[in-house]
Amino acid sequence: MDIVERRYQKGYQEGFRIGVVFSLRNLMKNMTLTKEQAMEALGIPESEREGYAKELIME
Repeated sequence: MDIVERRYQKGYQEGFRIGVVFSLRNLMKNMTLTKEQAMEALGIPESEREGYAKELIME
């Protein structure tokens, strides 16, 4: 994989992460869900939930 492909992949992953955090916040606000309920609604795997929980606190 060349440098352009790696940068594209990194940008894609960052954009995806931001989109998931945005979706979690909207579910929590608009549907009054807990962060756990919002993650369940989005189908976020258990292995990734701790990382997203940290993101929700940081932003």
